[in-house]
Amino acid sequence: MQLILAAIIPILLALLAGYGVGRALPRQHTRHASRLLTPLIWLLLFFCGKEFGHVLTAAAGLGQTLGTALVFALLTTLLPWGLILYCLPQPRRSKVAVQGSGASMQQLWQALRDCLLALGMVAAGVLASRYPLPWLAGVTTTQLLYVLIVLVGIDLVGVKLGGAWRAPAVMALPLLVVAGSLAGGLLAALFTGQALWTGLALSSGFGWVTLSSILVGSKLGSVYGAIALLVDLFRELIAIAMLYLVGARFSCEAIGICGATALDATLPLIRQQCGSQHVSLALISGFVLTLLSPLLIMVCLSATG
Repeated sequence: MQLILAAIIPILLALLAGYGVGRALPRQHTRHASRLLTPLIWLLLFFCGKEFGHVLTAAAGLGQTLGTALVFALLTTLLPWGLILYCLPQPRRSKVAVQGSGASMQQLWQALRDCLLALGMVAAGVLASRYPLPWLAGVTTTQLLYVLIVLVGIDLVGVKLGGAWRAPAVMALPLLVVAGSLAGGLLAALFTGQALWTGLALSSGFGWVTLSSILVGSKLGSVYGAIALLVDLFRELIAIAMLYLVGARFSCEAIGICGATALDATLPLIRQQCGSQHVSLALISGFVLTLLSPLLIMVCLSATG
């Protein structure tokens, strides 16, 4: 228990500190802080790729890492989808309405471009791992992670939930995502031969790539850090594809599988595909999953021994 608290408390303090700073700053300054999130995430992905370079460049290691990550990503996406579909039945929009609300190819490309850029930063880090870079020697992923969490806290100040959070169905969505993801993680662990607690840790990132990869990698080593990174990248790619294909008809399910990214990365596509009336649902789901992700990861990692 002490190890769990020692790992979680700094993350929560960084998040609260960022929220406090955001409340104190004028609104225009918090917007400037929010703009730093994307380049910082890219930098973190570069460092993650640099640390996992010796894993990702080995042919055998790469194949096993990709296969394991793909199994986890598929099962931790499909089970939440099915659980939401079963527990939260929603009236489906007509075929005409669905066709009229589709996002343009440009919007789809922007979302896919962000995922491809994230993969590109990881690849750049892998290449950089072959060469000494003394000017980066003093920078660690842990330091960058805490800066990122502070910026996330600042960004949360601008989240306007209104009274939408009081609806039971709205609050049930992220909990169903958690339940489905953990169930998917257990199944994936059985299929891939991983320890059950390791499988639960790998399934608890909810798309938060940089957080999961760093936390898992620091506890279980670079191989599992690379798997965690790829699991959440694949989950985000699958979520983007599902938003584009069926998001207008299955809005709750599509928002749910976006996980923590519904708060930021996939929010523009959610607004376009699912409609502006679902923005509050996306913000609440993404917000809750963003808060739960580090807690669940650390609890699961502490149980791995």
